[in-house]
Amino acid sequence: DSGVTLDLRRGEIVGLAGLVGSGRTELARAIFGIEPPVAGEIRIGGEAVAIADPRAAIARGVYLVPEDRKRCGLVLDFSVGENVTLANMRAIAPRGLFDPADETRLASGWRERLAIRCPDTKASALSLSGGNQQKVVLAKWLSMAPRVLIFDEPTRGIDVGAKQEIYALMRELADGGAAILMISSDMEEVIGVSDRI
Repeated sequence: DSGVTLDLRRGEIVGLAGLVGSGRTELARAIFGIEPPVAGEIRIGGEAVAIADPRAAIARGVYLVPEDRKRCGLVLDFSVGENVTLANMRAIAPRGLFDPADETRLASGWRERLAIRCPDTKASALSLSGGNQQKVVLAKWLSMAPRVLIFDEPTRGIDVGAKQEIYALMRELADGGAAILMISSDMEEVIGVSDRI
């Protein structure tokens, strides 16, 4: 086995192509602190950082949109609003006091911005289509101003219209200064969306 050196720059989408089982998901999980890296280092803004767990990654603005959104990206029994705010409780409970109105306000803003199709933010995440579930996962991270976003198979199991919306959102994020790593087994997707592969 050989290592990997990967550079991500603000404002670009880097595509990482590979078949399922090739180690690409393990790389994403290591960057996000789910799995410990065997060796090497992660640098953000030129500074070596220790990312021992997802909490440390989140503190650095590094977020993962996982391959299996139903198992790893969402709490399906929770509402859209609860899923959107789950990782960002400080925004709705800054002094430890939870206000449901703040959760609704924050989640509703992202529901509108990302065109999440659901009756309201109290709808169960389980009741949504695959594309709308993916948008809920994105809303969760976007509410926290990402520096680095890792998309692992971002359009698996969603329809063509939702795919185009996800691609447009990735481009918008990159144009806004985020560094995007898109991992995919779909070469057409990688070639069509990435600035570098």
